Formats: sequence, C-alpha cells, structure tokens
Amino acid sequence: MQQAKWEESVCRFIEQEDLIHPGDGVLVGVSGGADSVALLRFLWQMRDRLGICLRCIHVEHGIRGQESLRDQYFVEELCRDLGIEERTISVKDRLQDAVLAQTAVEEAAREARYAVLTQEAEAWEKELGHPVRIALAHHAGDNGETMLFHLVRGTGLEGMRGMPVKRGRIIRPFLSSSRAQVEAYLAGLGQTYCQDSTNTDIHYDRNRLRHQVMPELQKINAQAGDHLGREALYLGQVADYIRQVAKDLLAQSRQGDLLLAEPLKDQPSFLRCQVLYLWLAAYVAGLRDISTAHLEALDQLFAAQTGRRVELPYGLSVARTYEGLEMRYGDSGLEKEDLCHTFSAEEIQEGIRIPLPETGKYIEVSSFSYDPKMEIPRKFYTKWFDYDKIKNAIQLRYRRKGDYLTVTASGGRKSLQDYFVNEKVSRWERDRVPLLCDGDHVIWAVGYRISTYYKVDDHTKRILKIQILEENENE
Repeated sequence: MQQAKWEESVCRFIEQEDLIHPGDGVLVGVSGGADSVALLRFLWQMRDRLGICLRCIHVEHGIRGQESLRDQYFVEELCRDLGIEERTISVKDRLQDAVLAQTAVEEAAREARYAVLTQEAEAWEKELGHPVRIALAHHAGDNGETMLFHLVRGTGLEGMRGMPVKRGRIIRPFLSSSRAQVEAYLAGLGQTYCQDSTNTDIHYDRNRLRHQVMPELQKINAQAGDHLGREALYLGQVADYIRQVAKDLLAQSRQGDLLLAEPLKDQPSFLRCQVLYLWLAAYVAGLRDISTAHLEALDQLFAAQTGRRVELPYGLSVARTYEGLEMRYGDSGLEKEDLCHTFSAEEIQEGIRIPLPETGKYIEVSSFSYDPKMEIPRKFYTKWFDYDKIKNAIQLRYRRKGDYLTVTASGGRKSLQDYFVNEKVSRWERDRVPLLCDGDHVIWAVGYRISTYYKVDDHTKRILKIQILEENENE
C-alpha cells in the first residue's frame, strides 16, 4: 500500500513539474547504487502510465577496479531481467588526463558522465522522433546536502536552490522524495543494489559533509536533510522567477558594452546584482573568479560619480559613465610585467607567499621531502609536483608566445594558446591567468590544468607544493 502511495506521489510530482510527456524517451543513468536502481525500477513500473520508452546507460569510469566492474555486471543483469535496453560505456580513457594531471578526478568523472548521457540522448532522439529526457536519481536529501555545501562555500540565491528539477533535457523525478522513501521502495520490491566504497571516503568534501556534518544536524531534527532539500526546491522557484525578471531588465538596459542606469535605478539591490551577474556572464566564461564582493561594488558604482570604476579579474574594469556602467578591456593599468617573479631555491625551501594581481588571492610556494605513504591532496587550488623534474628557475608570470603544456604520459604537448582556445577561455582572460613556468613549459595554469610531465610518481623524492589562498587564509 505504501509503495503504491509513494509511486502515485512521484507521478504527481512529474506531472506538476512537467518533466515527461507521453511518447518521450527516458534515458536513465544507472550506477548500480540504491537511488539509480530505484529510479529505474520506478520508471519501469510506471512506463505504461507515463507513456514512455525506457533505456538505461551505465557509465563505467574504470577508477574503482573490480568494484567498478561488479557494478557494471549488476546493471547489465538487472536490465536483462526487466527487458530494458542497456548500454555500458567506458569513460576510462577520458579520465586519464585528470588522473595523470592530479586534477579534480571526481569533477572530471561527472563531466564525462554527463557528456555520455547527452550524446546518447541526442542519438536516440533522432532515432525515436520524440524528445528524450535524461533521468537522474537525486532525492531531497541529496538536494539538501548540495544546498548546505553551496552555503558553506559561499553562495547567493542561485546556489541555495541546490539542484534544479529540470534543466534542458535533464530531469530529477525524486527531488521531492526522501532517502528513506527511496530505500523503503527498494525494500518493498525486494530489490538489491550495489554499495560504492568511495561514498564513505571522507577525503571528499561532500562525503565529509554527509557523514560528519549532517548527522549532527539530524540530532536536532531527524529530517534535517530532507527539510533542506524541500526548501531548496522552493528557493529554486524563487530563483527562476528572479532570473527571468533580471533577464527582462538586462534586455532593456544593455546597449553594447554599456549597462544603462535608468531602467535599474528604482529596482532593489538584490535584483540589480542579478542583472549585473547576467551582464558579466557575457564577458567572463564560467564567472569562476567573480565574487559577491565584485557584484556589490558594481552595484554601488551606480551611485558613484562619473569616472569612478571597479577593477575585475582578467584585465576587465567597469567605469561609471553619464549613462550607466561601461565594460572596458585591458584598461586596468596592470601590465603583464606586474606579475613576474622568479623563485629562488631559498624562497621555496623556506616557503613564500606573494599576491596575485586583481584577484585578492595569494600564491604560496614551498617544498618538502616526499614519502610514498603521503596522500596527494584532491583540492582544486592545492597542487603537488615532482620538484626534481623542474629544470629551470620557477617563474610566476602571465603567458608568453611559445608556452606549452605536456598533456599525455608519453610526452605529448599542446600549446597554451590551443589549450585556452579548446577550453573557450576568452582572450582577455588568457592574459590574466597566472602561470607557474619552467622556462616555456607551463607547470600549472592556475585554475585550469597542470602539465602531466611534473606529476608525482614512484620516483619522486621532493615535492613542490603550490597553493592559492584567500587573504589571511591558512591551509
């Protein structure tokens, strides 16, 4: 009875959020874990009611050895038993660069997984002649954790929304359901699933939040995670409304590189900041280094005298003009020579911290002896390199002609220019990306990737440690 009641509530949520229409194809990403297995079983049970065609994709990352293969075989067998068409696609080769470069493997795996699902959905849509949705199994507890994670890192309303119920072809039918409801559904079906051992590894920030922070909140209220997740759903609706209003205001206010003050002067500050955020998105890919402080400074610029301006990352600046705010390129007065430091051996041995222009951040460089028992950090802005592979004095600078990265274990090179083009880094950003260099060989394009050549291996004796820190921040 409870099983049928829950199925009905999820179907109502799907209809309320307009996630699926009769005739649609639904491609389910199934890892073999409890949530994705429950989603597959639910959609299979409801396929006639929803009027959908169903397929399954299992993405095999190849980074958990035999456990990863166990999950693959489990998903294949489950789909055979249910009569669901299934494909297993390996992304192991796509992840090699991230593994070798010691970049965020978890993020690289996520990107590879989404790329596979999107590619398969697009191909099936052409074959089916109907829209194809990608169904993911995130539930209210996951959404609550995401919301809390964003809050801890610092976010605005957009981050407080957690995960959207629908974005493009991606849908999340379980976002209004709790983890307990999903697990109870599986128990009612007598359905087994796989356990991923990495989900308990607290070296990952999200796992640390899940296993150390959330239990403390649940001592206050056992449903804390689910309550946060449902609040995130509500805030998502608020964020969508505000974003649409801001888009309309931006369309009225923008004239080339000028943002007119008149249409925005009577709007509340939070809405002007949302307009400013959308405006900046046209100039800075990903808005990686645009902070709330930048947005607040730009908002205050509306009330400033003509000629005042705010400096932004990547050589951009915004000036107050008679009509409003004007975006200017390379007009900050900071030349490339303003970032050119050659590190001495003594500085590296003792440890040195120097400021990065325009960012409000510092770079800290140090060295130490390496013990293979040490665990290499998985942090985006902390990198370890094999110090003894570096041939020249290490320089911190901006790009120059001839700079290159090593991108494969066999020594394959890619020019920095080509790398930036492939990553869609805007031309003004390229001139403001800090580089750690060994001659023309880029050790690390800060905020992007490292050169494979300098990765730590079995022969490493000494570590060059590089960190990017906020002002007054310690490790």
